[in-house]
Amino acid sequence: MVVAPVVKALRDRGVFQLDFNGGVPFETIVEKTHGNRGYLRVALRLLCSCGWLESSGDIFRLTEKGGAALHLAPAVYDEVVRFIPLAIFLEDFLMRKLQGSILPSLQVLISRVKEGWDLPPPEDGSAGEAARQIRLHADGVLVGPAMVALARAGVFNQLSRGPVEIKRLPGDQGCLAAILELLAAQGWATRTGAKISLTSTGSYAAKVATAYGVTVSYLPTFTVVSTLLFGNARIPRIDDSGVELLVNRAMNVWGSGGAHRTYFKKVDEIIIELFNRPLAQQPKGICDMGCGDGTFLEHLYSVVRDQTDRGKVLDQYPVILVGADFNKVARRVSAQRLRKAGIPSFHVIHGDINRPAQLASAFEELGHDAHDFLHVRSFLDHNRPWVSPSNYVRGTRAAETSGAFAHLGEEIAPDELEENLARHLRRWAPYAGRFGLLVLELHALPPEITARNLERTPAIAYEGTHGFSDQYLVELPVFLECAKEAGFARDMRFQARFPPSDLATVSINFFSAPGGLSAV
Repeated sequence: MVVAPVVKALRDRGVFQLDFNGGVPFETIVEKTHGNRGYLRVALRLLCSCGWLESSGDIFRLTEKGGAALHLAPAVYDEVVRFIPLAIFLEDFLMRKLQGSILPSLQVLISRVKEGWDLPPPEDGSAGEAARQIRLHADGVLVGPAMVALARAGVFNQLSRGPVEIKRLPGDQGCLAAILELLAAQGWATRTGAKISLTSTGSYAAKVATAYGVTVSYLPTFTVVSTLLFGNARIPRIDDSGVELLVNRAMNVWGSGGAHRTYFKKVDEIIIELFNRPLAQQPKGICDMGCGDGTFLEHLYSVVRDQTDRGKVLDQYPVILVGADFNKVARRVSAQRLRKAGIPSFHVIHGDINRPAQLASAFEELGHDAHDFLHVRSFLDHNRPWVSPSNYVRGTRAAETSGAFAHLGEEIAPDELEENLARHLRRWAPYAGRFGLLVLELHALPPEITARNLERTPAIAYEGTHGFSDQYLVELPVFLECAKEAGFARDMRFQARFPPSDLATVSINFFSAPGGLSAV
């Protein structure tokens, strides 16, 4: 979903006509293509993560696998990229919310999936290795939206109980049959007569279907990726009513809320420890900055209620929940969820990750003190609006990150990004000092590590969607070093990485600041 449209945009602009075998300086690529530096840097880094390019300094060279890939990929990518504008609405077509038919296009592409896109067999050296990558990329453009559509339509809920007649499943029968045929081509479903059932692999895929939601929610971005790279990078991100144009926020909230349940077990340990302390050493409540759909807050409340000493005295000492989010759709969904869950004391307010002082003022208006709360957030620090660090002289610090960063197409230097991150965390230290800051965060991987572990990490999807939407993923060690610089200390009892290796793209950290009770 990320690589295919990016490669097509680069090829259409003539990028691959440059002599990458001999090495091409980044400045030459910018000059020849008139590209937007920041997004162009993101695109080239993605190809390094694929193992198709390698960089030395600011010079990019084609690898052997890259040469084979760029020979094979264009025709296949052209086919699937044309489908992306329809794929955005696959759920609506499936549930008959849109008139017309997606079926003819879908059926043609599913037949191509079955044919393996006419690519060389896997055993055919570098060409076979590249072909396998391209085949998976092309399949993924279809599979990702299909999994999201089926999950959100409730189809997987029915299939999880065993074989079901297709006619008893919800949705347009023609579209549904085609999507299920796609799953069968992946080995995820089998059809016996009129009945369809999931294989063991398909059952697992259905359980984690929300994990596709975040990437699929960014498909609108990739319909305009050529414009972002080579046109007006300042195209509108929101419409006049405040609805986002380049990401389906409701789907994003659904996808992230479901996928994040994986990390709750480690978070539970922190909550239990905090709310089993003597009452004087416990927070008054929990504030989730970037509360999304409220899933995280609802879960944290259930842990306090059901698994801690505080939960036994909630009638006397209620735990107050505060959900803060910049996005009004997320605020509405979060309030609905918390209300439906029967949580007696909660507030859902506007919040900006860059402005903890503003959040503190909002607390005062509610009659609370922000210092009395445990502050939590999940996958938000990288999504802070960009603010250039004032009075910073570029090159002052030696950057450690390998990331590529952009703001409206303009390139952000890695050292400037790290300075921004350290200052951002420093602004939060005074407000998180008393009871701590619990942070779940998403991270980048160095391209050479991703290239060696392509089927063991979703780093390319993460870094592509986030790179073209002005979000700032850094490697876990870089994030931790910036937190230390900001004055935070980690409680190592509760630190976790997912996966627990050098491939970690997600971390959980419980930070304390000087003078706090969080590490009591």
